[in-house]
Amino acid sequence: MSGERLHIAYISPMPPTPSGISDYSELLVPFLAAHMDIAVFYDGEEPPKRAGQYPVYPIDELYNRYSCYDLRLYQMGNSPHHRNSFLTFRSLPGVAVLHEPFLHHGLYGSSPLHFYRREAFYDLGRPDWSRLKHWELCLWEDDRQSLIEYPLIGRIVDTALGIVVHSRAALQIIDNVASRQRSRPQKARIIPQPVEILFCDSAECRAQLGLPQDALIFGVAGFVHPVKEPFLILQAFARLTVEIPQNAYLLFVGEVLRETGDIMAIANELGVGSRVIILGRVEPLERLHQAMGACDIIINLRRQTIGETSATALRAMALGKPTIVRSIGWFDELPDHTCAKIGPEAGIEELTATMRFLAGSSEKRLHLGLEARRYIQRECDPRRVAGLYAEFLREVYWSIVRPGSGSP
Repeated sequence: MSGERLHIAYISPMPPTPSGISDYSELLVPFLAAHMDIAVFYDGEEPPKRAGQYPVYPIDELYNRYSCYDLRLYQMGNSPHHRNSFLTFRSLPGVAVLHEPFLHHGLYGSSPLHFYRREAFYDLGRPDWSRLKHWELCLWEDDRQSLIEYPLIGRIVDTALGIVVHSRAALQIIDNVASRQRSRPQKARIIPQPVEILFCDSAECRAQLGLPQDALIFGVAGFVHPVKEPFLILQAFARLTVEIPQNAYLLFVGEVLRETGDIMAIANELGVGSRVIILGRVEPLERLHQAMGACDIIINLRRQTIGETSATALRAMALGKPTIVRSIGWFDELPDHTCAKIGPEAGIEELTATMRFLAGSSEKRLHLGLEARRYIQRECDPRRVAGLYAEFLREVYWSIVRPGSGSP
């Protein structure tokens, strides 16, 4: 290491790979490069579309260049986009950023089945074919709660030089795994996601998308998946349209995944088919922001959580949009004055009441949106986040170079 600047191998999917972590890394790396020398090793088939002022290599090159760097920083998520990172980490461990401390889907979908089984048996501590068969059934049924006790991060917890998560809920999962495995004390740090304050003129956004200017628009952004409760939202919206005088619409901004089923068929059955709009996958990211900017209220629910943080919810807040969430996991950690929360077990009645309350008060919507934006500006500014990363990486580095010192 020359001076105080660490040399970091940064391993992550990058755009154009269609991944939330690709977008995360594209935003973070330039700010991180202000603190340390970065080389990006991309996990994907195509090189990054915006390389910036730093070296870029395919991840396989890390085996030839690993000795050039003080630390390796892996951005890991629960998707097949990290298949090469999972494999590389086994040979060349480093600091792991777990965007959700749960890797069942990522490991199952990204590798030969024997690799998933190997990691499963590692977490279990022994071969257990009966448990494995049950887990595979849970994966097909997307029963995440039955899998959360063994989130398949055991090897990372045991071998990582440090772990970064984005919430107390995620850190608790790490602690549970470490306690069960009796792992060595682990350096772990909570670092928020970086988010820039966003500005979109609602009228202009609606004009660009051909949406009515005088309507009250509820938005659901991101992948449309059963865990995000689209049918509960549809039912609450259908009930609300009978009660309020406004011309209301429900806008789905994101790809409707196959397992979700036919959104429009349900909307038609509920009698609101003419008020539901599905934009599908929206790219690039700026167009997603435009679509969210056209909405008055964003709804971002989870039926269950695996320790994830919602970048979509953070973007909605950065846009100054009042956002409805369910009080579970990371969502419950958001300050109450920055979003509208429904209870962990809340159903159609409570969701409808919350939507009704926000629909009926433009003043409340404005106040909630302003508080949300202030929160993002204070906690998630990319410069602040990069500084927290730099501080933690230096701490990890010096704990290796000079054990017990924690500093130069």
